[in-house]
Amino acid sequence: MDYLTPAIKYSSALIYHSLKKKKLFMNQKINGRFVLALGLVLSLIACNQGDKKEETKTTDTTANATPETVQPTTQDAVKVAPDLYKVANDSLGIRILEATYKPGDSSALHSHPDYAIYVAEGGTATFYGNDGSKMESAMKTGTILIKPAELHSVKNTGKTTIKVIMFEVSRPMGTMPQDAAMDATKVAAGLYTLKADTMGIRVLQILYKPGQASAMHSHPDNALYVIDGGKAEFTGKDGAKNTVELKKGMTSVGGAETHSVKNTGTTTMKAILVEVNRAMK
Repeated sequence: MDYLTPAIKYSSALIYHSLKKKKLFMNQKINGRFVLALGLVLSLIACNQGDKKEETKTTDTTANATPETVQPTTQDAVKVAPDLYKVANDSLGIRILEATYKPGDSSALHSHPDYAIYVAEGGTATFYGNDGSKMESAMKTGTILIKPAELHSVKNTGKTTIKVIMFEVSRPMGTMPQDAAMDATKVAAGLYTLKADTMGIRVLQILYKPGQASAMHSHPDNALYVIDGGKAEFTGKDGAKNTVELKKGMTSVGGAETHSVKNTGTTTMKAILVEVNRAMK
């Protein structure tokens, strides 16, 4: 009985001495009962200890369980891949980035807040999600999109250089009221074309031929990217005039404003304007 635990040995001894004291141990009939009782006691104790061992095993497994994969800390694209992402402008919770990927270029995992994109030079790119997902995208020149915040890495899997202008919006979700009567897409529908509108972000394409002018209209806080430059005259609601030379690739971020615009140059002006209808924090 060396395999028995001290608890089992102790229980057996108590039963044995109790029976011996009452002189029942030599009785064959009672001896049979004793053997049966002893067997039952040993069986119950062994089962009980087996249950305890099983409970202990379960507890240990839970304590040593490997936690599920934790999402990595989100990182600024400019810090993660400074050779691929450049800050062109940053103000009022709106940041303009120029992302340039040559064939074969790839970035580490990085994040973006809600943002709008304009594809200045298209190509083929593969996007890798933090969950292991993979998506190949044929990015056409001139594509305009608004996307929610995301975490990914990117690789240029095509044969051409990709250049994307990104308008990141680090402002709370929600929209601010806007005077529809002063909406540029309504006041000057032929000059301002709505390309995307969601999450309190609108993307307008601006196109002014030489001599064209718009009526007075308003914009909320906004970001501008000039595709084709020219000379523009801005007239404020107070009548003040300001002539600006808009150069190709120029960017700017400005606050809400009301004005009219006229192309006073000899070339057609084309630009992307991102309006942000979200309140500042």
